[in-house]
Amino acid sequence: MRDSVTYGWAPRCEDERLLRALRDSDLWHSDMLEEKARDGWLALLNDPDLDGDEFTEKCEEVYDKYTGAIETWGLFLRQEREGMRGVPVGAVPDGRHVEPVPHDEEASDAVPVTDGSSEPDATERFLNVAVVWPLSRVVIPSDRLLASGRTYELRVDIGGLEPGSLLAAQAEAFPDNSLDHTDDDGSGDWLQVTVVSDDLRLPAAQHWLFLPREGASWVCHCQPGGRHTCEEGHRGRHLHIPFVAPEEPGPARLRMFVSYRGNQLQSVTLTTSIAADEGPGGATTAAVDYTLTSGFAALSELPRRSAAVRVGRQDGAMTIDVTAGGGPLATFWLSEHQVVTALEQARAALFACHAEFRVEGGASRPVNLLDANHGKDFPALLRDMTRLARLGWTLYQMVARSRPEREALRHVLREPAEIQVCRTELNDLVFPWALLYDNAVESDAALEPCAAGWERVRQDPTARSCPEGAVHPLNTLCPYGFWGFRHIIEQPPSVRRGRRIRLRAGREGTRPSLTVARSHALADDVATRHLSVLRGSFAELRVCDRKQALRQSLTDTPGDCLYFYGHGRRPQAGEVSTPTVLEIGGTDRILPEDLNAWGEDPGWDGWERVAPLVFLNGCHTADHDARSWLPFVTAFAGLQAAGVVGTEITVEQGLAGRFAERFWELLLAGHDVGSALHQVRMELLGQGNVLGLAYTAYCSAALRLSFAS
Repeated sequence: MRDSVTYGWAPRCEDERLLRALRDSDLWHSDMLEEKARDGWLALLNDPDLDGDEFTEKCEEVYDKYTGAIETWGLFLRQEREGMRGVPVGAVPDGRHVEPVPHDEEASDAVPVTDGSSEPDATERFLNVAVVWPLSRVVIPSDRLLASGRTYELRVDIGGLEPGSLLAAQAEAFPDNSLDHTDDDGSGDWLQVTVVSDDLRLPAAQHWLFLPREGASWVCHCQPGGRHTCEEGHRGRHLHIPFVAPEEPGPARLRMFVSYRGNQLQSVTLTTSIAADEGPGGATTAAVDYTLTSGFAALSELPRRSAAVRVGRQDGAMTIDVTAGGGPLATFWLSEHQVVTALEQARAALFACHAEFRVEGGASRPVNLLDANHGKDFPALLRDMTRLARLGWTLYQMVARSRPEREALRHVLREPAEIQVCRTELNDLVFPWALLYDNAVESDAALEPCAAGWERVRQDPTARSCPEGAVHPLNTLCPYGFWGFRHIIEQPPSVRRGRRIRLRAGREGTRPSLTVARSHALADDVATRHLSVLRGSFAELRVCDRKQALRQSLTDTPGDCLYFYGHGRRPQAGEVSTPTVLEIGGTDRILPEDLNAWGEDPGWDGWERVAPLVFLNGCHTADHDARSWLPFVTAFAGLQAAGVVGTEITVEQGLAGRFAERFWELLLAGHDVGSALHQVRMELLGQGNVLGLAYTAYCSAALRLSFAS
């Protein structure tokens, strides 16, 4: 502490008192505080003509303008309120956003949101989000307009239910003892908070919360993931993330993700109203739009993920945020037309790799282009791969539009990785992630096959990288340039409250049973052979060819696995809930609302114990336009299925059966869904077939059969 400066008047407001004390502290002379910020504040302290309101306004102008002022003020408040005067300034790591301890936050006039239920137990913990003024740290009422160009703070914590939390209306308590406390010798868990926005200006920084075994989360200057060296007085109660409101009035949004080891546990969308000046008439709201595991439960079971992709829906467009361990890598949006066009192009390109339509007898019919082994010779395969690589490079540029974004993405995903794609609730748009190709290719140039990559495909179907992957020149055709051949990609649906992502499917201790929903429109001899193979793999095989028989089977004694072997049909008049209808038997049709109706039967409660794995195999070549299983994925997830695997296109019956046989074989041998899908893809590629890229896992890639586990 330096000698105090004498002033000729008493402080005109609380901010002047605090700024005087800051000037008397060692922080005033730290390298962290910019010289212009120091001069600006000093001019205020020496101006006797300002009243209290004017002083506060001009003080905030300096605070808003300089990052060092934000950091210095925050550290000073921590010292002022928590007695941290002995903590050296140099103890704060460069580039880290160390959060100040709030003061007088509970003095806010915000009214708690209640629904008439009883008060929450004092030991329960909740995710809280609020917007606060940066100096007072008082919660801004949700009906107040934010001023354009001004700095505010997003306040985040996990603890007791805060009255001013924007999530209070949908608050859900953390289950007792739900975390496995794998960090800091079992004392708690480090959670990463990432915030991105197209409208608000945010700092490029990582933000961390530590959630202990009991009590509220905190922030500190300790290394995330490591041991705590801080004392209790060093810790901040809340995480504060500054943001600057846009200059243009109107609505503004931000997206926040809470992550653990690369898994996006939960995402929140916050919307606020911007005007020229603050005042009444605003509407700041927040909503949880994706949950990987409810209550942040059983985190230690989640495998580490290299990157996460959040796919949201906003104003008729798809918003995509790509994050990795270092924070956000790319944030962009695509119109619904762009997404639908990209998906249709991808599915048409995949379909063309194994079939084409020809006019025979005055009618257009699909003709299979594959040989008896469901493959092609190498020159034909290279032609297919060249078309897909050019499309995949275009798709890759949609995800990473600038060269810095592409370089950042390659840096994180150069080696084989595990990528988690999180689709927010009520979002029916999908993107062909497996087809992304990140080796640069020209649109009209001949592509040179990568000899090392193709040799590895032939030698090892479990390999996921090319020996020369880091040195590919322009216009190189390497199979491992495709995300679907190099990475494990999972797309787990959002779970409902009180549930968690499933990592096991079926019953424990007994060999799994398989329930088959079969279509009669398939070639009978091929279907008979296929079902015979499956019958030899499972303990029991129940084949249903009528809708009501399937309902009865799934309700009374659900199988460990459910397999739809048949058509995906276009909806008829009145079938408006889905772009695809499942066909069973001869004429019976199954819609997502049928599944939801079946789930009303008390007998369906058995699904919670069994948690079957569902495989939707579109083994039919009559349609090649864009189909979507998402309504069925959502329905099955709501009915407690462990996961869904489905085709992006309709596939020739023999090939579809072969893929399913090998996939089930690997699962029964102990593989998880991610490694089983990847291995079957690579085995098919080695035989001259790229159609393994047409299968998608709408579940955790780590999902296994309980029997095999």
